Amino acid sequence: MYQLLKFQSLVFAFVLYVGSYTVSGILFPLLANSAYEQAYEMEQTNTLFAIPLYEKALSQKPSGKLQKAVVSRLFFLYKKHSKLLDALFLGSRFPSHIPSKDRSWIWNQLAEIYKPISVSELSSTYVLASKANGENSNELREHLKQRNLPKLYEFSSILLLKRKQYKVILSLYEENPSMFLTPLFIGISELKIDTEQGKEFLKKVLTDSDKERTDQEKSDILYLMGVHYRQSNEHELSARYFRMSGSFFAKPRADLEASKSLVMQGKTKEMCSTFKFFISPFDEIETLLHYHCSPNGSQSTRPIYASIRILAEREGNEFLNVLYPKDSL
Repeated sequence: MYQLLKFQSLVFAFVLYVGSYTVSGILFPLLANSAYEQAYEMEQTNTLFAIPLYEKALSQKPSGKLQKAVVSRLFFLYKKHSKLLDALFLGSRFPSHIPSKDRSWIWNQLAEIYKPISVSELSSTYVLASKANGENSNELREHLKQRNLPKLYEFSSILLLKRKQYKVILSLYEENPSMFLTPLFIGISELKIDTEQGKEFLKKVLTDSDKERTDQEKSDILYLMGVHYRQSNEHELSARYFRMSGSFFAKPRADLEASKSLVMQGKTKEMCSTFKFFISPFDEIETLLHYHCSPNGSQSTRPIYASIRILAEREGNEFLNVLYPKDSL
């Protein structure tokens, strides 16, 4: 499960930055063209950090040849950096711009992760999960109940998290409690819907002392506690719970989230001395933390400042505004 989440750099949000526009609609293509040129220039030196710029260009609604160029380059970079779910959603939005063999590559990769589930099973689940919402999720729920496969529930939950369909996730597990193998998806959904509601869920999980828990479940519970305290702006407690979660399972996830909480406390020196990050081919945030803690970090981040600003505007990345204040580079 964590392997798949990592392809998206862990974050549970899938929000593209949308710039301003004029009623005439003239400014949008101009902005998109400018963003595309900036992204293309970035791609020549740093392909990973070209991705946010291409995403910004796409959010500005280019059309015609420019749209095709943006989608083509973005899909290529998603593939290069193993961002499977991003590539999957992009391929569904713009199927005419992406060759069928490339879209087949996505499904083959996902089938490898979720084997022995077939490509056709995953794709049919994706179709239903991509249109399910709070008012209409019956088809997805019935489909999953009939298959009764924990991995399909997991796949659906990840897709729904990216679409912010938290209530649908809760309904899936309400109807089939036997698929409740980890509190992660329900806990994240509860916390996203309402902080207090999430707090009550965590209390219930923590007081269930009769249940024998795996290391992954223990890690996920502690991770959720970290999320709860971060939402409550109690960053010291948040960092503590994230670090504890890594002692059981998913240590890279724990180190990354604990680092964010330390930064929010202004403890960047402690973060750099406690954790060691590397240049990642998949994760912009881990790479930025590596740059920040390196002696020549400012030299590495100055050329990618425009991408940092885009990343800082996304949910879960508020710490970047502390790490890299505006006009600081």
